[in-house]
Amino acid sequence: MAEAAWEQEAAFVAEALNLLTVLAAPRLYARWCTQAPAEELRTVLQSRTAALAAFCAKAWGSPDAERFRSAASKVRTLAESLAGAPPRSLMEPGWNTQARECLGALGFPAPPEGWDAFEGWRADGDS
Repeated sequence: MAEAAWEQEAAFVAEALNLLTVLAAPRLYARWCTQAPAEELRTVLQSRTAALAAFCAKAWGSPDAERFRSAASKVRTLAESLAGAPPRSLMEPGWNTQARECLGALGFPAPPEGWDAFEGWRADGDS
């Protein structure tokens, strides 16, 4: 049972990191925002960011645990900002910057071309 819970948590963390990347990159975010109704997208963004904040706060047992715990407050601040925005709002001032700061704190640097020009990773791992 514990392994199934870990696998589910790992899937949420991976999805949350992908969503932070999308939120950090305006071109990706603009495309993502066309995928479903605004309220549904906000629910996904809020829930995954909140789950990531909780995961970061209790991280342990790996070389990355300290970095994740250190990033927890930044991720929690973004999750609170998402939760406090108007229900149909998909972009509030500062969300891009907050997502970029979260990714940096988690050890994910900006792509070489910068977040504003970033349109996704290629299959070979380059942007």
